[in-house]
Amino acid sequence: RIWRMKLTLILLAAGNSRRFDGNKLLTPFHGKPMYQYIVEEVEKLPDGLFDDKIIVTQYPEIMEDLEKRGYVVVENVQSSLGISHSIHLALEAAASPDGEEASYCFAVCDQPYLKAATIEGLIEGWKNSKRGIGCLCNMGEFGNPAIFSEAYRNELLALEGDVGGKRVLRRHIDDLYLHEVDDGLELVDIDVRG
Repeated sequence: RIWRMKLTLILLAAGNSRRFDGNKLLTPFHGKPMYQYIVEEVEKLPDGLFDDKIIVTQYPEIMEDLEKRGYVVVENVQSSLGISHSIHLALEAAASPDGEEASYCFAVCDQPYLKAATIEGLIEGWKNSKRGIGCLCNMGEFGNPAIFSEAYRNELLALEGDVGGKRVLRRHIDDLYLHEVDDGLELVDIDVRG
């Protein structure tokens, strides 16, 4: 039978933006709310690249917008528990059907320079590599998005506090596909007001 893998996009947009002084995801950045950049790049990707799309957020404006765009909306009412809580909520919402191996592409909503072609390149390269984890990198620096196969689901569910998938990724460098990005700007997340 043809090996079939289900790939779910998980956008993480629940953070409290403590370093940013205000809600950075809704703050206009060059004319539009920060979170919309990745959403618009994802819409440029080929149909069917992702089987499902999930958004984890605490912000009603983002929930409303992305629900209209076909995302499964997961509300995080305890964002103070840190990024691990958003990861747990997303994985619980991403139940995998029988007979399909699941994998999860985690992306954040504060990387306004990330391009659709880069996301697509990461996914294609990762699939071809047959490795269990993949992420973008620039000159040795790991960046988002990051993809995890089902094999790492329990480790992701075991994360606690404000710790994300990079901890899992660093434990399994031997099973990691790195997709080099020429322009390091694509990996920059905006943490402080310009």
